[in-house]
Amino acid sequence: MAQASNSYNRSRQKRKRRRKKRTQVIIARLIFAVFIVTLVTLIVLGVNKIYNTISESVSPEVTVTTINVAKNGTIKETIIEEFNPGFYDEGSLKDDVEKRIDAAGGSIRSDGIEFDDGVATLTLKYDSDDDVAAFNDEVFYADTIDSLIDQGVNFDSEAVKAGGSHAVIVSEALDIRCPKKILYTGGAVTIDEDDEKLAHCTTPDGTLAFVIY
Repeated sequence: MAQASNSYNRSRQKRKRRRKKRTQVIIARLIFAVFIVTLVTLIVLGVNKIYNTISESVSPEVTVTTINVAKNGTIKETIIEEFNPGFYDEGSLKDDVEKRIDAAGGSIRSDGIEFDDGVATLTLKYDSDDDVAAFNDEVFYADTIDSLIDQGVNFDSEAVKAGGSHAVIVSEALDIRCPKKILYTGGAVTIDEDDEKLAHCTTPDGTLAFVIY
């Protein structure tokens, strides 16, 4: 009987060790799986952040005034205008722009104004579409379709059927660059033949035009 009892105890201890070992293996595998998932997530987020940074810093050549609406909602405008030194000197223009930017209270930032061969180029970054409208004294909206409808903007049935989620509305002639393919336009707007995210707006000042993407 004693021998049988000892044999049973040894067998039970072996089973306990095997169960303990299996548990340790399962835990180790779970920890490794969590580590891999976390690592992959961090890599994807890192690559996406780098891509967005590069996309923002490396922009296509801009030859006319262009509004660029980014995926994260930030708005960048490159204003390109003819500059006549006999009418307005560089220093006065810079001072005027800086005063208007300072008056915005930090919601508008500038990369500076440059002068080259009779052309002045000013790059601005805005916190919201309201800041764009205020700085340029023009109608400007850049928001979701639902939000714009809530604000009282009316879109025709064809615009709604286009299936886009966002819209940009302007009242001056300029180019509009969107983060996604432009699905529908209204007013004097044409989509660029070589870039489905870029629209050329030729609307007369004060006449509304829009793109949906």
